[in-house]
Amino acid sequence: MKRKTLFTHMAPLALYALLTGCGKAPEAPAQTAAKTWNLPVMTATASAPVEYTTVGSVVSDQRVEVASRLSGYIREIQVQEGERVRRGQVLARLDAADVEGGIRQTRAAQGAAEAAFRDAQTDLDRFERLFERGSVSENEMRKVRLKFDAAREVLNQARAGLDTALAQRAYAEIVSPVAGTVVARLKRAGDLAVPGMPLLTVESGRGLLFETFVAEGQVAAMGEGKPAVVSLDRLPTPLEGTVTRVVPSGDPVTRSYQVKIALPETVGLMPGMFGRAVFTVGESPSPVVPRRALAERGGLTGVFVLDGEGRALFRWLRTGREWPDRVEVSAGLAADERFVAAVEPALRDGDRVMPAEAP
Repeated sequence: MKRKTLFTHMAPLALYALLTGCGKAPEAPAQTAAKTWNLPVMTATASAPVEYTTVGSVVSDQRVEVASRLSGYIREIQVQEGERVRRGQVLARLDAADVEGGIRQTRAAQGAAEAAFRDAQTDLDRFERLFERGSVSENEMRKVRLKFDAAREVLNQARAGLDTALAQRAYAEIVSPVAGTVVARLKRAGDLAVPGMPLLTVESGRGLLFETFVAEGQVAAMGEGKPAVVSLDRLPTPLEGTVTRVVPSGDPVTRSYQVKIALPETVGLMPGMFGRAVFTVGESPSPVVPRRALAERGGLTGVFVLDGEGRALFRWLRTGREWPDRVEVSAGLAADERFVAAVEPALRDGDRVMPAEAP
């Protein structure tokens, strides 16, 4: 009993000695003071674009089917597929034997008409002198004048025939109507050229268009002058195009309408390239934030939203569509909320932000 009482009195003394021997009790860590930042601030607005994407190809606005105006055998074709040609360059020559025969025939007809006209002119001069002396009647004079007029008309007809025959000689040489590239060679030397049947196809490298087809439900949003962004697999950067034509007649099978987009002159742009066209057809209620506003905290992506006192509070976001410089927010940010437009890595919850100009 005595031993128990002694332990009871010494226990507080031992506890006091233990605390005194270990020194002072550890203090709680001090809270990091909130910082003040001067950062750009934006207000969220519901302005995410609604986009419509289609596929298509680059085509030449000057694709020419080169044909002959004469019927004859092809003597030679001087170009091959892929060869560049200039405007007015000879592409092919036809056998012009029939044309030369026609020229000789019309020249002979013209010579005969000129001889008949000279004879009629001589008769008219002689009868006019006789008529002045009263040696021929008025009826005879009238017949001589009619003969002269007929001879003159025959001569004019022969001259026109010769001009036509000489023009046909020029058509024996087929020239390129545009400067461009030969993309198809449909005939060979020795083949028969028929008027209206193509011999070659030439595409101009200028005035290139992006040809695509849009669905029936989207054609109402298309119109001349509407902007479109065209991305081609062979080019590193997208091209800013403009809708130049909307064909108002749709395909009854696919229910689609042809749309052509004018493209700027670009190095490396060639007909036949495959790509995609993106049209903006409206706006969605989801806000869009710049990529510089996104921050990652604890494995989550979000933005720093400002409260009424200017304190930054991290807000997790659910993102949707993405563009090179901005991201659509599908959840986590409401319209009219302010957020930091260009976040700093050291920014923390509770820091104050003084608005600066947006980047």
